[in-house]
Amino acid sequence: MYIFYIDESGSPKGHNEPLRDGQTPVFVLSCLAFQSNRWRTLDRAYRNLKARFFQDELRGRRPESHEIKGTDLIGPHNRASRRRHAFSKEVLQLIRANQARAFSVIIKKSAADPMSQTSMYTMALQYLVERFQCFLEETSSGMTVGLPREDCEGVIIADSRLNNLDLNVAISHLSYIFGHATGQKCTRIIEAPTFTFSQLSVGLQLTDIFASFTYGRAYRRHCDGITGGKDYSHVEYCGEFLDRVEFWSENMYDDRKVRGYRFIDLSEGA
Repeated sequence: MYIFYIDESGSPKGHNEPLRDGQTPVFVLSCLAFQSNRWRTLDRAYRNLKARFFQDELRGRRPESHEIKGTDLIGPHNRASRRRHAFSKEVLQLIRANQARAFSVIIKKSAADPMSQTSMYTMALQYLVERFQCFLEETSSGMTVGLPREDCEGVIIADSRLNNLDLNVAISHLSYIFGHATGQKCTRIIEAPTFTFSQLSVGLQLTDIFASFTYGRAYRRHCDGITGGKDYSHVEYCGEFLDRVEFWSENMYDDRKVRGYRFIDLSEGA
């Protein structure tokens, strides 16, 4: 069994150009897939990392109660924080050491013709689910390099937002799985997504950090030159890691291999 932890970075809300405070020109929906039997090991290892790097912030509290947000780690205001960079590198190594496979849908948004928030999220989720199915099929056939052959299925755990948004996303997912020709082929995905609080889930906390680094690289690659934009050049060191954990299919699908990362350009002139 694999658990697909999903979190977002950036916002699916509309934006202006030049950017106003808090607006984002790119939206990222990311996932880390872990074998379910790694959960306990991951939880303790990540707990120990937080205890080692954030003693002052913990102030005697249990490390489990303190969530390190990816937006804080990559934020330009912390570009000179050696502690945060050192922590980030160890987190990325922890993810890789536990044989995660990574997936992301990266959307460069349109300022002139914004897509609705729910539509953007559900569209990105559908693209992710297609990739999850490829991963599970190939892992079940023993084709995923570095992972054992096992007849496997997967469940989706996502970071909770607002109840009505969570419900709409779950309903859309089930409609896709049972009512869409492509979705009907995703037979190894079990149940609708489960939404939970990231404070309770090590997988979501790690995915939040992964999503933030994916966001920072995507921002630098695709949003350079947008007036009011931010500079994420200080997180370039994450690039090799992001490439190494990305899922790549071994089989061909519609005459091409499936990548874990997909970029969608909705901006003007795309």
